[in-house]
Amino acid sequence: MGWNPFKKKSWTDVGKAIEDTATDAGNAIADTATDVGNTVADGVTDAANQTSDFVTGLVNDTSKAVQHTADTCAAQATEYSKQGFDVASKEWKQGTQEACNVVSHGVEAVEWAATEAYEWLDANACYVGLNFALTTGCVMYFTPKPEPADPGTVTSTAVSATYLGYITTQGANAAMSTAVGHLIAESMWLIPGVKGNCDKKMLTNVIVNVIATCNPAVLSVSLATPAGVGIFVGSVISPIVAQLVCEKIAPKGMSGKA
Repeated sequence: MGWNPFKKKSWTDVGKAIEDTATDAGNAIADTATDVGNTVADGVTDAANQTSDFVTGLVNDTSKAVQHTADTCAAQATEYSKQGFDVASKEWKQGTQEACNVVSHGVEAVEWAATEAYEWLDANACYVGLNFALTTGCVMYFTPKPEPADPGTVTSTAVSATYLGYITTQGANAAMSTAVGHLIAESMWLIPGVKGNCDKKMLTNVIVNVIATCNPAVLSVSLATPAGVGIFVGSVISPIVAQLVCEKIAPKGMSGKA
């Protein structure tokens, strides 16, 4: 007899068909969303596992850790040269060598609770973004300018004066490393990409301990003048901070109490 639009059952059939179609469509959308979500989650997990494996390799093989630091220094030197630093100078090369010496006893994996969302999907993206931020920040906060009130002038002068003050009265010691390290850490924390992506106390500890283990001859050349402060931070501290943020590794024994 066919479909009679005036029969109640006919309308019921149509409603049921529409409901079934909507349910099927909803299930399909839900399944697709779940598949996409699983794919993203798997990708994040795979990236995390790869990063973890890489870090484990660095922790277990000091030669790899040293090479990784050398590679980080080289990548940063390229960026610093764009900012006008003479990365071919004797002072810069000494700083690079010192950064490698700092990790010559190995590295340790560190953990912390980030206070802000992690800005990069993986370590490679982190290095690309952070290298630029660190070089720009180093110029801003650690290199002297003609203007006395410029942040770079203020910080570099304060660091140099603090270093010289301790050397004159007491010689290089833990107190000097702590005082200078805290000054550098405070300005380093202001650089975009550093704050929120590592623990401030740990950042300070690492910087203080790096200074404490540095060759005194390197410190005397670098920290005795405001201009040298920028070279020291760029060639020694910056690569170590990049690894702390991007790989969550620190030179062995340096993430603890300063």
